[in-house]
Amino acid sequence: MREAVILGGHESRHGAQGVAAAAKMLTERGIRIVESHIVRDRIALRKRIKQAVKSGHKLIIVSGGDGAQTTAVGPLAHKDAVLGVIPGGTGNSFAQTLGIAPTVEAGVDAIVNGKVARVDLGCVNRKYFANFSTIGLTAKVGATTPHWLKHFAGSFAYAITAIKPLISERPFKCTVTLDKKKKKKLKTFQIVIANGRYFGSKPLLPDASITDGKLSFFTTTGLSHFELVRMYFAVAAGNQIELPDAEYFSAKKSKSRHAISISSQSTATTAATRPPRLGW
Repeated sequence: MREAVILGGHESRHGAQGVAAAAKMLTERGIRIVESHIVRDRIALRKRIKQAVKSGHKLIIVSGGDGAQTTAVGPLAHKDAVLGVIPGGTGNSFAQTLGIAPTVEAGVDAIVNGKVARVDLGCVNRKYFANFSTIGLTAKVGATTPHWLKHFAGSFAYAITAIKPLISERPFKCTVTLDKKKKKKLKTFQIVIANGRYFGSKPLLPDASITDGKLSFFTTTGLSHFELVRMYFAVAAGNQIELPDAEYFSAKKSKSRHAISISSQSTATTAATRPPRLGW
């Protein structure tokens, strides 16, 4: 694989800048860049990847953060192509899970000197995700943090955006089914279901892995806003499983049915699979 397509997006914090820098480094190290594109959003990124796969390209490199990498894995699942990861986002949790430091140089080194391996993907509502899927507070913060704020403040952008939800958020009821057998009924502010090892810059669970065929589940059952804030800081520090109200486990499949604040219901099913190949 001495030829590659490289893509980056404006939505990622350093995705667009990373494309030019990575292309230059890769060319100097013997990999010919046959296509290079800066895309406006994740829809355009997905379209470009599908085109590259259809054209027969075997190495598709994406410069971006967790959102961009999660967008990339869907079109590459079950395909004879390899994803090369250039960290270019705010958190870069997926890159860390692969052992890639959050720099362009580290991504290039992994592509040039690393190995190709199959890793797990999560699947929620028939859509693949690379690292984690969330319900509740974290999902709200992630969806509402402006791109301009992430460009300006980095990971602190999430903490800034979280101030209002930390005060106003209300818990929801949830029934979790593990591997079609065990059931848990919970009331919580948020649920994190991770396919990879890292959630932010810290492991979600001590033994979490992207190659074990399992998903990691984490939540807390404290219902006061003090306990919510405590959980938020514990996750940032990486000691969330030490909380007295922590609920966590690993499973091959889980199904979460939860009622949200307007009394409607939604169902999310996640399953760990092993379809894609990624180079690192």
